[in-house]
Amino acid sequence: MTPARTFLGKLERRAATGAAVLGGCALILSFFEASWVPTAWRLAVFTCLAPALGSLILILIHRIAGGQWVTGIAPFLRAAVGLLPWIWVLALPILLMPRPPASGSKHLALGFSYEGLPFVLGRAVVIGILFFMLRRWLSDGVGDLEVPMRNRRTWVGPVGLILTFFTLTFLGDDWLESLESGWHSTAFPVIWMASQVVSGLSLALLCGLHCGTQPGAQPGAQPSRSGVAGRPLGIDWGNLLLATMMFWTYVAFCQFLIIWSGNLPEEISWYVRREAGGWKWLAPSVALFGFAVPFFLLLSRRVKRSVPGLSSVASLLLGSQWVYLVWVIVPAQGIPPFPALVMIVAASAAAAAVFINRFVRRVRLAEAIP
Repeated sequence: MTPARTFLGKLERRAATGAAVLGGCALILSFFEASWVPTAWRLAVFTCLAPALGSLILILIHRIAGGQWVTGIAPFLRAAVGLLPWIWVLALPILLMPRPPASGSKHLALGFSYEGLPFVLGRAVVIGILFFMLRRWLSDGVGDLEVPMRNRRTWVGPVGLILTFFTLTFLGDDWLESLESGWHSTAFPVIWMASQVVSGLSLALLCGLHCGTQPGAQPGAQPSRSGVAGRPLGIDWGNLLLATMMFWTYVAFCQFLIIWSGNLPEEISWYVRREAGGWKWLAPSVALFGFAVPFFLLLSRRVKRSVPGLSSVASLLLGSQWVYLVWVIVPAQGIPPFPALVMIVAASAAAAAVFINRFVRRVRLAEAIP
Protein backbone atom coordinates (compact mmCIF):
# COMPACT_ATOMS: atom_id res chain seq x y z
CA MET A 1 0.00 0.00 0.00
CA THR A 2 1.36 3.42 -0.99
CA PRO A 3 1.96 6.17 1.63
CA ALA A 4 -0.95 8.15 0.19
CA ARG A 5 -3.42 5.31 0.65
CA THR A 6 -2.01 4.58 4.10
CA PHE A 7 -2.54 8.21 5.11
CA LEU A 8 -6.09 8.25 3.72
CA GLY A 9 -6.95 4.98 5.45
CA LYS A 10 -5.77 6.32 8.82
CA LEU A 11 -7.60 9.59 8.26
CA GLU A 12 -10.82 7.75 7.43
CA ARG A 13 -10.64 5.65 10.61
CA ARG A 14 -9.73 8.58 12.84
CA ALA A 15 -12.52 10.68 11.37
CA ALA A 16 -15.02 7.92 12.14
CA THR A 17 -13.79 7.68 15.73
CA GLY A 18 -13.87 11.45 16.16
CA ALA A 19 -17.38 11.66 14.72
CA ALA A 20 -18.64 9.04 17.20
CA VAL A 21 -17.06 10.71 20.24
CA LEU A 22 -17.95 14.29 19.32
CA GLY A 23 -21.42 13.33 18.13
CA GLY A 24 -22.11 11.54 21.41
CA CYS A 25 -20.97 14.59 23.38
CA ALA A 26 -23.19 16.90 21.30
CA LEU A 27 -26.17 14.54 21.69
CA ILE A 28 -25.86 14.45 25.48
CA LEU A 29 -25.58 18.22 25.74
CA SER A 30 -28.54 18.69 23.40
CA PHE A 31 -30.88 17.38 26.12
CA PHE A 32 -29.84 20.27 28.37
CA GLU A 33 -29.59 22.98 25.69
CA ALA A 34 -32.49 22.07 23.39
CA SER A 35 -33.10 25.67 22.33
CA TRP A 36 -29.66 25.78 20.67
CA VAL A 37 -30.08 22.55 18.68
CA PRO A 38 -31.39 24.27 15.49
CA THR A 39 -28.40 26.63 15.52
CA ALA A 40 -26.00 23.73 16.06
CA TRP A 41 -27.64 21.76 13.22
CA ARG A 42 -27.48 24.73 10.84
CA LEU A 43 -23.81 25.35 11.62
CA ALA A 44 -23.00 21.64 11.22
CA VAL A 45 -24.66 21.46 7.81
CA PHE A 46 -23.03 24.63 6.51
CA THR A 47 -19.66 23.50 7.85
CA CYS A 48 -19.89 20.51 5.51
CA LEU A 49 -21.40 22.51 2.65
CA ALA A 50 -18.48 24.97 2.60
CA PRO A 51 -15.75 22.78 1.04
CA ALA A 52 -18.28 20.97 -1.17
CA LEU A 53 -19.68 24.19 -2.66
CA GLY A 54 -16.19 25.63 -2.98
CA SER A 55 -15.03 22.54 -4.85
CA LEU A 56 -18.03 22.79 -7.19
CA ILE A 57 -17.21 26.41 -8.08
CA LEU A 58 -13.52 25.56 -8.61
CA ILE A 59 -14.30 22.67 -10.94
CA LEU A 60 -16.73 24.79 -12.97
CA ILE A 61 -14.10 27.53 -13.29
CA HIS A 62 -11.53 24.96 -14.42
CA ARG A 63 -13.94 23.56 -17.01
CA ILE A 64 -13.99 27.07 -18.53
CA ALA A 65 -10.38 28.21 -18.18
CA GLY A 66 -8.30 25.06 -17.68
CA GLY A 67 -4.95 25.30 -15.90
CA GLN A 68 -2.40 23.05 -14.23
CA TRP A 69 -3.46 24.07 -10.72
CA VAL A 70 -5.83 21.08 -10.39
CA THR A 71 -2.90 18.66 -10.68
CA GLY A 72 -2.73 16.70 -7.46
CA ILE A 73 -6.00 18.04 -6.01
CA ALA A 74 -8.55 17.04 -8.69
CA PRO A 75 -9.60 13.78 -6.93
CA PHE A 76 -10.43 15.71 -3.77
CA LEU A 77 -12.44 18.36 -5.60
CA ARG A 78 -14.45 15.62 -7.34
CA ALA A 79 -15.04 13.74 -4.09
CA ALA A 80 -16.38 16.85 -2.36
CA VAL A 81 -18.77 17.60 -5.23
CA GLY A 82 -19.98 14.01 -5.10
CA LEU A 83 -21.11 14.54 -1.49
CA LEU A 84 -22.75 17.92 -2.09
CA PRO A 85 -26.34 16.80 -2.92
CA TRP A 86 -26.50 14.48 0.08
CA ILE A 87 -25.30 17.21 2.45
CA TRP A 88 -28.04 19.46 1.11
CA VAL A 89 -30.66 16.80 1.89
CA LEU A 90 -29.56 16.99 5.54
CA ALA A 91 -30.23 20.75 5.51
CA LEU A 92 -33.97 20.37 4.80
CA PRO A 93 -35.02 19.52 8.41
CA ILE A 94 -33.83 23.00 9.42
CA LEU A 95 -36.98 24.43 7.79
CA LEU A 96 -39.13 22.72 10.40
CA MET A 97 -37.00 23.73 13.40
CA PRO A 98 -37.56 26.84 15.54
CA ARG A 99 -35.82 29.91 14.17
CA PRO A 100 -33.49 32.21 16.16
CA PRO A 101 -34.99 35.26 17.93
CA ALA A 102 -33.37 37.68 15.46
CA SER A 103 -35.43 36.20 12.61
CA GLY A 104 -38.54 37.89 13.99
CA SER A 105 -40.70 34.75 14.00
CA LYS A 106 -40.40 31.37 15.69
CA HIS A 107 -41.21 29.38 12.54
CA LEU A 108 -41.39 30.06 8.84
CA ALA A 109 -44.78 31.45 7.83
CA LEU A 110 -47.15 29.08 6.06
CA GLY A 111 -48.49 31.77 3.74
CA PHE A 112 -47.66 32.04 0.06
CA SER A 113 -45.15 34.86 0.38
CA TYR A 114 -41.55 34.96 -0.85
CA GLU A 115 -40.27 34.09 2.66
CA GLY A 116 -43.06 31.64 3.44
CA LEU A 117 -42.39 27.94 4.01
CA PRO A 118 -43.88 26.71 0.69
CA PHE A 119 -41.69 29.01 -1.40
CA VAL A 120 -38.53 28.46 0.67
CA LEU A 121 -39.08 24.69 0.51
CA GLY A 122 -39.73 24.90 -3.23
CA ARG A 123 -36.49 26.78 -3.80
CA ALA A 124 -34.65 24.27 -1.60
CA VAL A 125 -35.95 21.38 -3.73
CA VAL A 126 -34.89 23.16 -6.93
CA ILE A 127 -31.43 23.72 -5.41
CA GLY A 128 -31.18 20.04 -4.53
CA ILE A 129 -32.18 18.99 -8.06
CA LEU A 130 -29.53 21.30 -9.52
CA PHE A 131 -26.87 19.86 -7.21
CA PHE A 132 -27.72 16.32 -8.34
CA MET A 133 -27.65 17.42 -11.98
CA LEU A 134 -24.28 19.15 -11.61
CA ARG A 135 -22.92 16.09 -9.85
CA ARG A 136 -23.89 13.99 -12.86
CA TRP A 137 -22.67 16.51 -15.45
CA LEU A 138 -19.27 16.69 -13.75
CA SER A 139 -18.88 12.94 -13.40
CA ASP A 140 -16.09 12.95 -16.01
CA GLY A 141 -13.86 15.14 -13.84
CA VAL A 142 -12.32 18.58 -13.83
CA GLY A 143 -11.75 18.70 -17.58
CA ASP A 144 -8.73 19.13 -19.82
CA LEU A 145 -5.79 20.91 -18.19
CA GLU A 146 -4.68 22.94 -21.22
CA VAL A 147 -7.54 23.14 -23.75
CA PRO A 148 -11.00 23.22 -22.10
CA MET A 149 -12.65 23.02 -25.53
CA ARG A 150 -11.59 19.36 -25.66
CA ASN A 151 -13.97 18.58 -22.80
CA ARG A 152 -16.81 16.21 -23.47
CA ARG A 153 -19.47 18.72 -22.36
CA THR A 154 -18.04 22.14 -23.12
CA TRP A 155 -21.24 23.87 -21.98
CA VAL A 156 -21.10 22.53 -18.42
CA GLY A 157 -18.56 25.09 -17.21
CA PRO A 158 -20.25 28.36 -18.25
CA VAL A 159 -23.84 27.17 -17.86
CA GLY A 160 -23.12 25.45 -14.55
CA LEU A 161 -21.29 28.48 -13.16
CA ILE A 162 -24.13 30.85 -14.05
CA LEU A 163 -26.75 28.51 -12.56
CA THR A 164 -24.64 27.98 -9.46
CA PHE A 165 -24.15 31.71 -8.89
CA PHE A 166 -27.87 32.49 -9.02
CA THR A 167 -28.76 29.37 -7.03
CA LEU A 168 -26.31 30.18 -4.24
CA THR A 169 -27.61 33.75 -4.15
CA PHE A 170 -31.06 32.41 -3.25
CA LEU A 171 -29.54 29.85 -0.88
CA GLY A 172 -27.58 32.48 1.04
CA ASP A 173 -30.63 34.73 1.24
CA ASP A 174 -33.04 32.00 2.42
CA TRP A 175 -30.76 30.21 4.87
CA LEU A 176 -28.32 32.81 6.21
CA GLU A 177 -29.52 36.37 5.59
CA SER A 178 -33.01 35.46 6.83
CA LEU A 179 -31.57 34.79 10.28
CA GLU A 180 -31.75 38.57 10.82
CA SER A 181 -35.23 40.09 10.49
CA GLY A 182 -35.36 42.86 7.90
CA TRP A 183 -31.65 42.69 7.06
CA HIS A 184 -30.47 42.27 3.50
CA SER A 185 -27.21 42.84 1.67
CA THR A 186 -26.65 42.22 -2.03
CA ALA A 187 -22.95 41.71 -1.28
CA PHE A 188 -23.46 38.99 1.33
CA PRO A 189 -24.06 36.05 -1.07
CA VAL A 190 -20.89 36.98 -2.95
CA ILE A 191 -18.91 37.12 0.32
CA TRP A 192 -20.31 33.77 1.38
CA MET A 193 -19.56 32.16 -2.01
CA ALA A 194 -15.98 33.46 -1.91
CA SER A 195 -15.66 31.97 1.57
CA GLN A 196 -16.76 28.58 0.21
CA VAL A 197 -14.08 28.71 -2.51
CA VAL A 198 -11.36 29.48 0.05
CA SER A 199 -12.55 26.53 2.17
CA GLY A 200 -12.78 24.10 -0.75
CA LEU A 201 -9.35 25.00 -2.12
CA SER A 202 -7.74 24.87 1.34
CA LEU A 203 -9.12 21.40 2.10
CA ALA A 204 -8.15 20.01 -1.31
CA LEU A 205 -4.62 21.41 -0.94
CA LEU A 206 -4.20 19.95 2.54
CA CYS A 207 -5.23 16.51 1.31
CA GLY A 208 -3.10 16.75 -1.84
CA LEU A 209 0.00 17.84 0.09
CA HIS A 210 -0.39 15.08 2.68
CA CYS A 211 -0.80 12.54 -0.10
CA GLY A 212 2.61 13.35 -1.53
CA THR A 213 2.01 16.00 -4.19
CA GLN A 214 5.02 18.31 -3.98
CA PRO A 215 4.53 22.06 -4.49
CA GLY A 216 8.11 22.94 -5.40
CA ALA A 217 10.62 21.72 -7.99
CA GLN A 218 14.18 21.57 -6.73
CA PRO A 219 17.29 20.80 -8.80
CA GLY A 220 17.27 17.10 -9.61
CA ALA A 221 13.66 16.71 -8.47
CA GLN A 222 11.29 14.26 -10.04
CA PRO A 223 9.45 15.61 -13.13
CA SER A 224 6.10 15.16 -11.39
CA ARG A 225 6.96 18.02 -9.10
CA SER A 226 6.31 20.52 -11.88
CA GLY A 227 3.01 20.99 -13.65
CA VAL A 228 2.28 20.79 -17.36
CA ALA A 229 2.99 24.52 -17.70
CA GLY A 230 6.56 24.03 -16.47
CA ARG A 231 6.03 25.97 -13.24
CA PRO A 232 6.14 24.43 -9.78
CA LEU A 233 2.61 23.53 -8.76
CA GLY A 234 3.01 25.40 -5.48
CA ILE A 235 3.33 28.72 -7.29
CA ASP A 236 -0.08 28.27 -8.91
CA TRP A 237 -1.63 26.95 -5.71
CA GLY A 238 -0.26 29.79 -3.64
CA ASN A 239 -1.32 32.43 -6.16
CA LEU A 240 -4.82 30.97 -6.36
CA LEU A 241 -5.10 30.88 -2.57
CA LEU A 242 -3.92 34.49 -2.44
CA ALA A 243 -6.39 35.62 -5.11
CA THR A 244 -9.43 33.93 -3.56
CA MET A 245 -8.52 35.11 -0.06
CA MET A 246 -8.02 38.70 -1.24
CA PHE A 247 -11.31 38.69 -3.16
CA TRP A 248 -13.18 37.42 -0.09
CA THR A 249 -11.54 40.08 2.10
CA TYR A 250 -12.27 42.84 -0.43
CA VAL A 251 -16.00 42.18 -0.76
CA ALA A 252 -16.39 41.58 3.00
CA PHE A 253 -14.69 44.91 3.78
CA CYS A 254 -16.69 46.73 1.08
CA GLN A 255 -19.95 45.50 2.64
CA PHE A 256 -18.81 46.68 6.08
CA LEU A 257 -17.64 50.07 4.75
CA ILE A 258 -20.89 50.76 2.87
CA ILE A 259 -23.07 49.78 5.84
CA TRP A 260 -20.88 51.72 8.29
CA SER A 261 -20.95 54.87 6.16
CA GLY A 262 -24.73 54.63 5.66
CA ASN A 263 -25.30 54.09 9.40
CA LEU A 264 -28.90 52.99 8.94
CA PRO A 265 -30.45 51.12 11.90
CA GLU A 266 -31.93 48.32 9.76
CA GLU A 267 -28.49 47.69 8.19
CA ILE A 268 -26.06 48.13 11.09
CA SER A 269 -28.12 45.80 13.31
CA TRP A 270 -26.30 42.80 11.75
CA TYR A 271 -22.91 44.11 12.88
CA VAL A 272 -24.18 45.44 16.22
CA ARG A 273 -25.44 41.98 17.13
CA ARG A 274 -22.00 40.54 16.29
CA GLU A 275 -20.19 43.04 18.47
CA ALA A 276 -22.00 42.02 21.65
CA GLY A 277 -20.16 40.06 24.31
CA GLY A 278 -17.36 37.82 23.14
CA TRP A 279 -18.46 37.96 19.51
CA LYS A 280 -16.53 41.22 19.07
CA TRP A 281 -13.23 39.30 19.19
CA LEU A 282 -14.06 36.98 16.30
CA ALA A 283 -13.94 39.56 13.51
CA PRO A 284 -10.42 40.81 14.41
CA SER A 285 -9.26 37.21 14.78
CA VAL A 286 -10.55 36.32 11.32
CA ALA A 287 -8.96 39.46 9.88
CA LEU A 288 -5.61 38.53 11.44
CA PHE A 289 -5.47 34.78 10.77
CA GLY A 290 -7.78 34.69 7.74
CA PHE A 291 -6.11 37.51 5.85
CA ALA A 292 -3.11 39.35 7.33
CA VAL A 293 -0.91 36.38 8.27
CA PRO A 294 -1.70 34.26 5.16
CA PHE A 295 -1.31 37.33 2.92
CA PHE A 296 2.28 38.01 3.99
CA LEU A 297 3.16 34.31 3.98
CA LEU A 298 1.88 33.86 0.43
CA LEU A 299 4.03 36.72 -0.82
CA SER A 300 7.01 34.41 -0.36
CA ARG A 301 7.86 32.00 -3.18
CA ARG A 302 9.65 29.85 -0.63
CA VAL A 303 6.42 29.36 1.32
CA LYS A 304 4.48 28.54 -1.86
CA ARG A 305 7.06 25.90 -2.82
CA SER A 306 7.14 24.35 0.65
CA VAL A 307 4.86 21.58 1.93
CA PRO A 308 4.90 22.88 5.55
CA GLY A 309 4.43 26.46 4.35
CA LEU A 310 1.43 25.80 2.10
CA SER A 311 -0.07 23.37 4.62
CA SER A 312 0.15 26.00 7.36
CA VAL A 313 -1.50 28.65 5.20
CA ALA A 314 -4.26 26.29 4.06
CA SER A 315 -4.92 25.24 7.66
CA LEU A 316 -5.12 28.88 8.79
CA LEU A 317 -7.56 29.74 6.03
CA LEU A 318 -9.74 26.67 6.57
CA GLY A 319 -9.98 27.35 10.31
CA SER A 320 -10.58 31.08 9.81
CA GLN A 321 -13.41 30.47 7.37
CA TRP A 322 -15.09 28.16 9.89
CA VAL A 323 -14.80 30.86 12.57
CA TYR A 324 -16.31 33.33 10.10
CA LEU A 325 -19.22 30.92 9.54
CA VAL A 326 -19.74 30.70 13.30
CA TRP A 327 -19.75 34.51 13.43
CA VAL A 328 -22.43 34.61 10.71
CA ILE A 329 -24.78 31.95 12.11
CA VAL A 330 -24.58 31.69 15.89
CA PRO A 331 -25.00 35.35 17.06
CA ALA A 332 -28.51 35.41 15.55
CA GLN A 333 -29.51 33.33 18.59
CA GLY A 334 -27.61 35.56 21.03
CA ILE A 335 -24.70 34.71 23.31
CA PRO A 336 -24.78 30.97 24.12
CA PRO A 337 -24.05 29.70 27.62
CA PHE A 338 -20.92 27.61 27.91
CA PRO A 339 -22.65 24.17 27.65
CA ALA A 340 -24.49 25.32 24.53
CA LEU A 341 -21.26 26.63 23.01
CA VAL A 342 -19.59 23.27 23.65
CA MET A 343 -22.54 21.49 22.04
CA ILE A 344 -22.43 23.76 18.97
CA VAL A 345 -18.68 23.25 18.50
CA ALA A 346 -18.93 19.50 19.13
CA ALA A 347 -21.81 19.11 16.66
CA SER A 348 -19.95 21.08 13.99
CA ALA A 349 -16.75 19.10 14.58
CA ALA A 350 -18.67 15.81 14.47
CA ALA A 351 -20.30 16.81 11.18
CA ALA A 352 -16.90 17.78 9.78
CA ALA A 353 -15.51 14.40 10.86
CA VAL A 354 -18.37 12.56 9.13
CA PHE A 355 -17.75 14.63 6.02
CA ILE A 356 -14.02 13.81 6.07
CA ASN A 357 -14.78 10.11 6.56
CA ARG A 358 -17.14 9.95 3.56
CA PHE A 359 -14.96 12.32 1.54
CA VAL A 360 -11.82 10.21 2.00
CA ARG A 361 -13.74 7.00 1.31
CA ARG A 362 -14.97 8.39 -2.02
CA VAL A 363 -11.39 9.23 -3.00
CA ARG A 364 -10.15 5.76 -2.05
CA LEU A 365 -12.97 3.90 -3.80
CA ALA A 366 -12.45 5.94 -6.96
CA GLU A 367 -8.83 4.71 -6.94
CA ALA A 368 -7.74 8.17 -7.97
CA ILE A 369 -4.89 8.07 -5.47
CA PRO A 370 -2.03 5.71 -6.35
